[in-house]
Amino acid sequence: ATSDWSGSGGGNDGKMWDFQLCTTLVDPIGFSEESMFPAREWTYEELTKYCQLRWGKEITPTPFALVTNLGFADLVKTGTSRILFTNGLQDMWSGGSYLEDVSDSILALNFENGAHHSDLSHVGPSENDTEDIREGFVQVTGILETWLDEIKEESEN
Repeated sequence: ATSDWSGSGGGNDGKMWDFQLCTTLVDPIGFSEESMFPAREWTYEELTKYCQLRWGKEITPTPFALVTNLGFADLVKTGTSRILFTNGLQDMWSGGSYLEDVSDSILALNFENGAHHSDLSHVGPSENDTEDIREGFVQVTGILETWLDEIKEESEN
């Protein structure tokens, strides 16, 4: 069993994703008859039961933790900076992301042809990637290098 019935994967990656879904990244996904996954109704109560069985009674899903604990309701007001949201627009998860820049240092890059994780490769783009993903990798690398240089300079002063 998993908190993500679509299949969160195995090994440590799957365990980490499963734990996140049981704590701060609660994702109320149910599947309809039209879904590619077996139909099932999602309830907070069933998720809580699963999570406590899997991770212990002290684990209770907190659906609004990112908003209440980390200030995601107003990132600018909390003084947040240097966040880069990358979104493959062919991925349904992009619908829950920031699709526009929030400030000068909370940025959103959208990839029209990007799919789930296609924008997250740590090795760089391949010849199989679309042009927007290849260009995006250059953009992301440039932004991160700039931010790292700024942080280095700030720490030296």
